[in-house]
Amino acid sequence: MTTITKTSIKDQVYQIIKKKIYDQEYDFGDTINITALSKELGVSNTPIREALSRLEVEGLVKTTMSTKTQVISLDEKEFAECAISFFVTAFGAYTLCYEQNTTDKLLQLMDEALAEQRKAFEEKNFTDYVDKSNAFDRTFAVATGNERVLQSYDNLTSLFYPIVRLQHSRADYNREENLRQHEEIRDAVAEGDFIKTKDLLYKHFNKHL
Repeated sequence: MTTITKTSIKDQVYQIIKKKIYDQEYDFGDTINITALSKELGVSNTPIREALSRLEVEGLVKTTMSTKTQVISLDEKEFAECAISFFVTAFGAYTLCYEQNTTDKLLQLMDEALAEQRKAFEEKNFTDYVDKSNAFDRTFAVATGNERVLQSYDNLTSLFYPIVRLQHSRADYNREENLRQHEEIRDAVAEGDFIKTKDLLYKHFNKHL
């Protein structure tokens, strides 16, 4: 049974529900039973409803016509749009770094993220690997130093993360290929090859389709 403290109840409930979605304790399309969750967490319905409203803004849950709250279930079109949005955001961030001549900062962040990703891969730590893989992709937004660009990327991550985790959990998912793609992207950035970097990013994010 999950328990929470009295401090920042609203935020804690939000994080707990979000983690349940990310950990696939709530599967795609599942209805979230507010009464049962209230009993499990030992809180009133109010902070739960507030947390669900916040998650709905992020796109992780939706309220149906019958006022039930369900975890999102993306169709093929929505999934494709989400994947291409990642490419547009990452490539836009790279373009900004390229134009501002801040790719050295980007490379430093990429090298740090790759080292962590390789470590998780070698240790066969699935959960950590997914997080470190996402951290590498996020370096493009971080390197811009632009908070709005970073916020846009993080908003996409909130929606796309549970799908990526589901993909990584498949027995046939090639995590070694994922790591190799990141290494190729890093090398293209180091070479200053703008077009090659764009093509590799497009291929990388399109693999989710």
